[in-house]
Amino acid sequence: MAKKFSFSQASRIAGQLYGAVLQRNSDQEGFDWCVENLTNGSLTVRDIVRNLCKSEEYREKFLMNDTPNEIARKFRIKFFGEAHPQPADIKSTAILFLEQHWQHAIDELLDSDAYGRRYGDDSVPG
Repeated sequence: MAKKFSFSQASRIAGQLYGAVLQRNSDQEGFDWCVENLTNGSLTVRDIVRNLCKSEEYREKFLMNDTPNEIARKFRIKFFGEAHPQPADIKSTAILFLEQHWQHAIDELLDSDAYGRRYGDDSVPG
């Protein structure tokens, strides 16, 4: 079971998640969903990041109009905290997006040790 957050903590985290991942304010439905899942401990912050990253909105905003290398570079900066990703890391991440369905690539990257070391299950990326 995931950590249970207070309503106040969950509300703050929900707002931060939408800003960090989708770069917008949350809508009421999404906000309520985040707060509910964080307060009852059914999802971790990482689980919610995963849900947001696997949404059509994320795909349309951040995956549709860039080259694979640019997608990989931006993903590594935001989700791995790398200020200047190494070319080899950009290449391996780009290949992951090219060779797998994009949602499977998101799963693999968010399950990685690099993400876990940086944010664990309970921190908002970015």
